Amino acid sequence: MSVLATLFGAWVFWRDGGCRITAVGVYNLAFALFVGFSGLYQVIKAWDNDPGIPLFSAIALCYFAQVTTWLLFWGGTVSRRLPSYAGQADGRTAGWAVKCGALLLVLAVAASMATPDSLTTANPVGFVGVVLLAVGLLRGPAGHRTILCAMILLVAFSLYFTYLFNGFGRIVVGTLALALLVISAHRDERPRTKLLVLAGAAPVLLFLAGLRATDAQGSPVIADEDGFGSAVSPLHSFAQLLHLNEVGLLPRGWGETFANTAVSLVPRAIWEDKPVGFGADLVTFLTPELVGTGHSAAALSHGEWLYNFGLLGLVLMIPVTGLAVRLIDRLLVWASSSPLTTPYALGVYAGAVIAAVGLFDLVWVGSFTYVVRGGGRLLALAAVILLIGWRVSRAMPDHLVGRGVTQVARRARPLTRAR
Repeated sequence: MSVLATLFGAWVFWRDGGCRITAVGVYNLAFALFVGFSGLYQVIKAWDNDPGIPLFSAIALCYFAQVTTWLLFWGGTVSRRLPSYAGQADGRTAGWAVKCGALLLVLAVAASMATPDSLTTANPVGFVGVVLLAVGLLRGPAGHRTILCAMILLVAFSLYFTYLFNGFGRIVVGTLALALLVISAHRDERPRTKLLVLAGAAPVLLFLAGLRATDAQGSPVIADEDGFGSAVSPLHSFAQLLHLNEVGLLPRGWGETFANTAVSLVPRAIWEDKPVGFGADLVTFLTPELVGTGHSAAALSHGEWLYNFGLLGLVLMIPVTGLAVRLIDRLLVWASSSPLTTPYALGVYAGAVIAAVGLFDLVWVGSFTYVVRGGGRLLALAAVILLIGWRVSRAMPDHLVGRGVTQVARRARPLTRAR
């Protein structure tokens, strides 16, 4: 069953959207990692031991829910090959994105170096900075200089990794790298970017696991000898919740965790008694000895639905998740195929990319982490667009914006006839 889950998730990622990386593809890639790979890991790690939890049932429920969601909401889409000119930024807008992205990254790095406690705020700012830099370089006129753009983005990613990553939150680093690949795939009409993602998944996972294993040494809270804990534990925790539900020891949240998600972006400095996220709620049931230590657990998005509504929640999850991911997917398709001739259009595209790659957080632990991490990045992006982007739009005459759209349309005619 774990092999089927891995192959299915990888197949949907490869199939959906043709050469482009889509939100549906990202969600299924996360499913392949956190359900398929996790199941394989736990079977190989303790193949001759009884786990004491319904691990097979957990994998089977996740697999059939995923396949059903794909059949009902994602499988009927037709891959549409868009020409390379689609979604390109003009020189002025691309230059603005490069300057803003570089500025945000420098400010985030400077803040983290000056005040280590500011890392929580600096991280999303730096994340947005790297994404804007990638959009300006890869979607603008400089995009044909592949080697130069790759070198600049490698330096930017290295700065983020060195100064804004403290060894924890490896999914954030992975989603940032994936965001750069999503932007690259939108320019390239060949499947090499998707091949790179699938081929590089294993070595990247091993590298990040090695980092976590090193950081966890000597920690009284974290016991993660090989570093794979955060990638494989959500499925194990979901199986534990299934067992608690079977014996009647799992209470019902009745949507409480989703209500907590709705207020998750309210600063705790304003609301001291703000509810905690689902990951913190899990500690009471899964690792009660760590209550009060600030520890947080993960039990997949499936675990959140199970906690709130029981097994019925896994049925409700199918239409809600199917429609939500499809909505993000359509936004990404629309934004990536529209001309990026204003900072607002470019901001919508960058926001769609951020929302899509953040689906890894949704599969991993549920809605709270997805909204907190993705929402923080989108707020930083919106602030840049509203505070700085309007100056560029105001300084650009309307006839220049129209000319940019016209030039894109003109380039479309000969390519269309050729096909």
